[in-house]
Amino acid sequence: MFFIFASVLSLSSCAILKAADRASEAFMREGDPELARAALPTMMKATEAILLADPGDIDKALAAASLYVMYASAFLDGDAFLLPDDAWEQRRALSVRANALYLRAAALLVPFVEARIPGIFETVSDERSGYKDEKKARPRLSRKDTPLLYWTSAAIMAAFASDSMDFDNAARMAGALVLFEQARTLDPDWNSGSLDELAVTVYGSLPAELGGDGLKATAAFDRAVAGNGSRSPGAYLAYAASVCVAAADREGFRKALETALALESRPETALLDALARRKARRLLDDIALYF
Repeated sequence: MFFIFASVLSLSSCAILKAADRASEAFMREGDPELARAALPTMMKATEAILLADPGDIDKALAAASLYVMYASAFLDGDAFLLPDDAWEQRRALSVRANALYLRAAALLVPFVEARIPGIFETVSDERSGYKDEKKARPRLSRKDTPLLYWTSAAIMAAFASDSMDFDNAARMAGALVLFEQARTLDPDWNSGSLDELAVTVYGSLPAELGGDGLKATAAFDRAVAGNGSRSPGAYLAYAASVCVAAADREGFRKALETALALESRPETALLDALARRKARRLLDDIALYF
């Protein structure tokens, strides 16, 4: 693995980006989470080396930042979630590590966002919705900016979820939500429904003053299910963990998780599907803790 990535460093930028795409695709197709866990850090460090050679390149920054977020979410926060409640020290340690990677991803991407939308993280939020003036974002953005908007907002929101007392990051939440909304407007079908699945969690779990909205969460779930032919366990997992819990809907919670567990893995997203089913099983086993 190291030899492969060391060789990649000598290729042209175009070849590097194509190789990164192929490597990411290979990881997504890996149905064994433990194999992916062992290999991903090597890929992360190789991507960092590529970025160090050209720190101003947005595509290289996106490659590194997206790996930080994916690893932290899947293998740090994911592991913390699966630990028993009495293992609080281990859970806390994993959460701290995950938070550090989310913030590292945000630090890479925020400058690119601010270059396109000066002051996006500084403008005073609208008191009623928690959102900033979206009109200020539109003139400087296009469909090609969707990955930047998605990964920046995902990194900031994930960091907020793991440490809401980090006031510097919390101050960026309203801006992150604007970026996320813009991504959904510019390219709603981007990355096979990733925006809709994240929207279920975002709108379903945040308080209303920060942009939470149960109706928006349900609409995003319906769109996610319709868009991928009801094949993504992640959509059902997000719906159960956010919408159903918030609505005290035990039956909906159970049904959604059982559906997630019954779905067959999709070859192109075998890793994500395996991780979603693992978490769905834990939630279903602990249903009495939520209702």
